[in-house]
Amino acid sequence: MVKFGRHLQFYLECDELKSGASKPYIVPYKDIRGAIGESQESFQQLWLESLKAVSDDYTQRLRLLWQQIFSDLFRFSGQDQNLLRGLPHEDAVQLYLSTMSEKRSRDLLANLKRLHSNASMNGEALRKLVKKYDKQATARGDDILTTSLLPELYSAPVMNAPAIERYIEILRDELVVSDEEEEESLDEYMTSIKEKTQLTSSSKDALDVQRRASEMFWLHDLIENKIPRADIPMLVAHRGFHCVMDHSGRRPLENSLSSYESAWSAGVHLCECDVALTKDEKLVLAHDSDFTRLALDPSKNKKVSDLTMKEIIGLTFKSGTRPPLLLDVLRSAETIGGSARLVVEIKAGNDEAGAALVRLFRRHPKLIERCAVVMSFDAYLMHRLRTELNELVDQFLALAQVKLPELLLLTVAETPTTTYKLFASVTDFNQVDSWLQHEGKPSLDGVYLQFQHQMLQPNGLAALRALSAQYKVGVWMMLGDPDDIVTASCLIEGGGVSYVNTDLPRSFSG
Repeated sequence: MVKFGRHLQFYLECDELKSGASKPYIVPYKDIRGAIGESQESFQQLWLESLKAVSDDYTQRLRLLWQQIFSDLFRFSGQDQNLLRGLPHEDAVQLYLSTMSEKRSRDLLANLKRLHSNASMNGEALRKLVKKYDKQATARGDDILTTSLLPELYSAPVMNAPAIERYIEILRDELVVSDEEEEESLDEYMTSIKEKTQLTSSSKDALDVQRRASEMFWLHDLIENKIPRADIPMLVAHRGFHCVMDHSGRRPLENSLSSYESAWSAGVHLCECDVALTKDEKLVLAHDSDFTRLALDPSKNKKVSDLTMKEIIGLTFKSGTRPPLLLDVLRSAETIGGSARLVVEIKAGNDEAGAALVRLFRRHPKLIERCAVVMSFDAYLMHRLRTELNELVDQFLALAQVKLPELLLLTVAETPTTTYKLFASVTDFNQVDSWLQHEGKPSLDGVYLQFQHQMLQPNGLAALRALSAQYKVGVWMMLGDPDDIVTASCLIEGGGVSYVNTDLPRSFSG
């Protein structure tokens, strides 16, 4: 249950499933897995009962969606009923898209994506359960179940994913605007906001300018004169050059375009960011599930996934800027050039964000090398991303010469508070090998470890060096952990790690 089981458990715990009025059926993976050691008949019965429940739930939900589609078409489309009678399924989706409101079409897209996600999760759970059973059965010398159960699974309605994927593709092509159209729309919208927003105090403005200038002078001096040159490529500016107290008077807000451009322009090589997927499928930089902490009006606390990019801009941040698209930040890195690159974190359970990242790379292959690392606490998500990136390279031979981002697994050094997080202590890295493999083969490039004070001790440094000799290793920190040149250099030079996160506090240079 290390990879898929933890991923599924987090999927069950996510807010959408807990708060929904009608919860979808999700395979009781842990319960069925527990029956593997029992009789073949017991396991097979539980598995078949689950397959039936999955198929019944999927069929019922798909039926309700089609009922809604045709009900809306007959009531609101204004089309001749003779045209609607016997309408082929793809034509029905196309007609729905062209005649219904944008909101109705977006709601349909969201429901289809949710149905597809549930079906994919359940299908994968049932497949993996058979695989696990057969592995133990082979070891015991018993008969395997692949030949009898997988035909049942692969012929079940829940495995009819291509049709759902086609409907999603039809809707996505029209509803998700191109990057160029998005930029024009955002520029016009931001211009209208700026025209309505005026600074009321010239003295405060002048003071803020002085403070920001002071911070930038300090950062340039730090990079040019204080940090050992060999260590700079390993330092990662956490959420860019920002104020950890969310004040925009001295430094930019976290995950803002200016926080990254300021860091890269000063000579920082790597910056870390968090991404989320908007309702209109744009990858936007956001650490929290909503923008309450950064918005001028905290009462507007809808989840990022429930907002379109235009709605997010309308929230208005404390700094007066908007949260950037990941595409914006990658393009800035490309424009600045040199070693400017991103370390991107995808939140656990957010499979759609991983798929959206691959789509972004497919549309903008020149920007791939501006992404140094992709990481997540979710091992299953990361292995799936590896597969999708490999498929992307196979589809476009020109990408074979492009350096893909390293894929790293985030871990914690304290007792995990959520099921999907993996515990790794500097005193014991024995499980790392299995976490980074997929079906017995190398898959991920390394781990991003939570800082521990033992890492700075001789035994801890030796353990880090041994791990760094096998894999790429990063270290992330919490507020309150030592964030200074001495600690960073010790981890880099003594432990051999490739990445060390820092908030670049004023005390960094000692």
